[in-house]
Amino acid sequence: MFRRFLIYLREILVCLPLALIKGWRNFGWRGAWLAWCDLVFTGLPAPVALPGFGPLVRRNEARSLMDNFCLGELRCAEVEQALRDHPAPVILDLGVNLGMSVRWWFHLNPQARVTGLEMMQESLDYTTQRLAFCHPGAAWRPVCCAVADRDGAPMEVTFADPLEGTTSIARSRGDRRRRVEVRCLDGLITEPEVLLIKCDIEGFGGHALAGGREVLKRTRFVVTETHGSEETALMGRVLFESGFVPFQLSSRSLWWRRSS
Repeated sequence: MFRRFLIYLREILVCLPLALIKGWRNFGWRGAWLAWCDLVFTGLPAPVALPGFGPLVRRNEARSLMDNFCLGELRCAEVEQALRDHPAPVILDLGVNLGMSVRWWFHLNPQARVTGLEMMQESLDYTTQRLAFCHPGAAWRPVCCAVADRDGAPMEVTFADPLEGTTSIARSRGDRRRRVEVRCLDGLITEPEVLLIKCDIEGFGGHALAGGREVLKRTRFVVTETHGSEETALMGRVLFESGFVPFQLSSRSLWWRRSS
């Protein structure tokens, strides 16, 4: 209990000032309020509506907003400009969770076409519900499966909260079980051009990209989130072999562009 209090106090002293400033700069008073709710209240006492995101009702949404968009983990000026300029960019989201990135992409370009691949059907359903508020009619294709280096037999996953965001093939934990399909990107994605792949799959991102080598040949940008040295090494090897080079590091997120 005392250790948890020390962690809480450290977040207040170390993280809160920057989060308040970044929240205000990006989303005005609502952004600052969400930072306060996340770090001080550790929850949202009431929904907070943001342009492009709709009503945020969960603490994890506030934390995702802070980390990924206010503090810049999933912000890249070059990629965002390419998304705005493209008439109908195709985007693949490997690891949807609460759909914050999906909402942001539709905010940047309402004509985007986004496919979300996620093991937890609840995450896909939640994202679909949120999009109905903030981007009705968006070209959103949810696919419930585990993404691997090849198609395979359904596998069992163990989890606790399906919306918590850390369910992993490699490190299953919790008291709930279900079986999910196992698919590879090359067997799922047929679009002739992909502008962006976001790969945030706990501990399995390298295998997911290895199963999409043909898709990577048609892809312009990739952003990967790292969860360990082994996964990072495999993702890097697959992307280098597919003609990508890294060009921006934002905390845990590494941005790649096709070099040719």
